[in-house]
Amino acid sequence: MKRMNEDKLNQMAEFIHRYISENNGESPKFKDILEYMEMSKSVGYRYLTTLRDRGVIKYNGQDTLSINGQEKMKSAFRRVAIVGSIVCGKPEDNSQMIQGYVAIPEEWIDGDCYLLRTSGDSMIDIGIDEGDLVLIKCAKEAYDKQVVAVLTETGTTLKRFMRHENSRPWLMAENKTYTKELRELKPSKIEIQGIALKVIKDIK
Repeated sequence: MKRMNEDKLNQMAEFIHRYISENNGESPKFKDILEYMEMSKSVGYRYLTTLRDRGVIKYNGQDTLSINGQEKMKSAFRRVAIVGSIVCGKPEDNSQMIQGYVAIPEEWIDGDCYLLRTSGDSMIDIGIDEGDLVLIKCAKEAYDKQVVAVLTETGTTLKRFMRHENSRPWLMAENKTYTKELRELKPSKIEIQGIALKVIKDIK
């Protein structure tokens, strides 16, 4: 039998640990490992069983593997989907397909949630910039002055929801450089899709 390549064994073990850490305690599938390692099924199986025999991983010989401490990772985080983008500016249509997943701390989650990536500058005064991820709680209703993901007759946008007593609800942009017309939006259709809970951003 061909001798194991120790560098490849270490590379495979590192990939498995990193994948589980970055994906809320979820193990990679056999095909994920094969694609990353660029191995055939037979070679990949031999390397996985070698890691198992050395005690690096737990593996049942099929598509179930784990590492020590994996359950703790699952209890602390939840995997949340990035479902598309949303405009912080003039409403327009956006793609709503899953673009990836991010492990989010459980204490941030409130019910069913998803992530949207922002574009535009209409909410910069409250710290929401171009390219940020916003954690959205699924909701059909909102209170006055909550920041919401909303569908209007012209598309989707992220704005502050304004509902004064006995008045028609409207949307407000949070950018003081905007004109009143751009800042105070009064679309004929306002369909709330979620409430913004958190902003996740890169440090610049």
